[in-house]
Amino acid sequence: MDVLTDALEAIHVKGLLSGRLELTAPWGIAKAPKSPGFFVVTRGTCWFEMDGLDAPVQIGGGDLVLLPHGLAHSLRDSLTTPLKSADEVFARFPQRKNCQPGGVFAFGGGGALTTIVGGKIEFEDGLANPLMRSLPPMIHIRGDRGTPQPWLDTCLQFIATEMSSGQPGASTIVSRLADILFVQAIRAYAAEKGAEAKGWLRAISDPQIGRALSMIHEHPGAPWSVESLAAEVAMSRSAFSARFSELVEEPPLTYLTRWRMQRASKLLRASDDTIATVASKVGYDAEAAFSKAFKRWMGSAPGSFRKGASMGGGQTAIANG
Repeated sequence: MDVLTDALEAIHVKGLLSGRLELTAPWGIAKAPKSPGFFVVTRGTCWFEMDGLDAPVQIGGGDLVLLPHGLAHSLRDSLTTPLKSADEVFARFPQRKNCQPGGVFAFGGGGALTTIVGGKIEFEDGLANPLMRSLPPMIHIRGDRGTPQPWLDTCLQFIATEMSSGQPGASTIVSRLADILFVQAIRAYAAEKGAEAKGWLRAISDPQIGRALSMIHEHPGAPWSVESLAAEVAMSRSAFSARFSELVEEPPLTYLTRWRMQRASKLLRASDDTIATVASKVGYDAEAAFSKAFKRWMGSAPGSFRKGASMGGGQTAIANG
């Protein structure tokens, strides 16, 4: 399994709330920092702005925008249109708290129509995953001549069908479809921007550092040291450590521990292994040492984490990230 696939398989979308906005010019909405999310412009165009971008970005019909970190941003029909806060806009819809996913909200001045389908996404252990941490604040995947890419169009149609079906298990299916949407979006981004990527996504393309990452991912329980990893990729200890830290943006052993905790959290959620067995699988001979490290990184002891996951509360934030 390649490193990108490994990281993608470790990311699971926990929930998706989606709706449709029908916006008529002039309109402008400013969103405060919230959960990660996405939106697709299915009709018309709009302008996207976010701190850190070199310039406003025009979003066309069929374009997908993924916001992995949920940073503040704004959307409007024209760069001269004043902005209103999202809270103010949606306060016009007193029924919104009871609105089922897939609800339609209309806003604007009655001019040209822009339609946007969007949602909020939550990730299990998102901050612990190196791929999530390396993603830019905004990913823009352009449509195909005004319509979404075929894979995206199909996914959106399935999501819309399930959300309107009212059938048992619909929310579970929508979550799985959200998983597919996210993975496909990252694959498309990596294929288009891989050479320009920064951080972890760039590191996996480096012949030597990419190989070191592969070994860590394939054998998280091995007794790795900076020296042994450097020897495996035929580099000196100092050169390897410097290159790894430059590309991955953290030292080798910090990354190793982070990935071990990611794997441990998955085992605690999805297996019946004892805590001692989980500890051994991720490179800890002593259960006590593992429990201490896990609590420091994941915010709770292994037993508490497993209990919370079994009750539907398995999402955690990494402490040292």
